[in-house]
Amino acid sequence: MAWWERTRNGIGGLRRHLRGRSVTDEGEDTGAERQRPSRLTDAAVALLLAVADAVALAGVALLMFVVGMSHSEPPGGTPAKSENVSPLQLAVVWFIPCALAVSCYVHARLRMPITSVVQGLFCVIGTPLAIGETNMLLSFT
Repeated sequence: MAWWERTRNGIGGLRRHLRGRSVTDEGEDTGAERQRPSRLTDAAVALLLAVADAVALAGVALLMFVVGMSHSEPPGGTPAKSENVSPLQLAVVWFIPCALAVSCYVHARLRMPITSVVQGLFCVIGTPLAIGETNMLLSFT
């Protein structure tokens, strides 16, 4: 019983010593608290990434259009030749939604809520585009 009390008191002392910081912050200076970036920095990063994401998703949509048109059947002609879909093509298709999901998670962990929401919204937009492009590629086989 004394061992249990000593252990419980030791944990309570450790909690008071860390003052709400996570255990992973122990290696840092004891006086330095993890500060989140300012709202201005968060908004600037969100704006920059929103422009980059919009360009990337527009490129994916344009690529879908070009690939779809190149494989469409000409009027009165024979259908286009069937191809196999390589895993590399599928990896390229799913790279942007995966990168957006990882970015959303990383910015949430960095305590940048505006950037995390923007990245999450672009991930929600990019996922149906990737699903559509995957369906389009698989329909050519």
